[in-house]
Amino acid sequence: MNTTQMNINNPESLTEEKIVAALKEFGNGATLREMRGLSDAEMEAIYSMGVNFYQAGNYEDAEKVFQFLVMFDHLSSRYWTAMGSLRQVQRKFAQAVEAYKFASFLDLENPKPMYYAAECYLALGQKDEALMALAALAENAPKTTDNGRTYLAMGAKLRAMIEK
Repeated sequence: MNTTQMNINNPESLTEEKIVAALKEFGNGATLREMRGLSDAEMEAIYSMGVNFYQAGNYEDAEKVFQFLVMFDHLSSRYWTAMGSLRQVQRKFAQAVEAYKFASFLDLENPKPMYYAAECYLALGQKDEALMALAALAENAPKTTDNGRTYLAMGAKLRAMIEK
């Protein structure tokens, strides 16, 4: 994609022509990451920093990093899953579910977001929604990969706990 470089800190660089071009790119599926020219390596370094904050229990800084990532590459299921995980560990279950649903929408074959959404729904006392998330997991998870089978098995155990 053609990137339209704009310096938002310099109002003189925000000409109507540049704004229209940027909106057109965004409308055609460009991400802010692409429009700003951030490389895969740069995004991976930022993601790693967020994961390190998360693993160290520094959720405030992890949240800032993951917010940056989902804002700059809103089409990455991986970043939305990380945001969901952060929200889940913070016990912000409703917000976690929203992040997981978006992650699942972006990558239907990834079983993780729907499994974790089911856990969050269960934590919220929403058993019917948890069962719907598990049904979506069962329908979309790849049955031929170890990862898919693992989450299907975990989902079946979670379903059994819910239905007791």
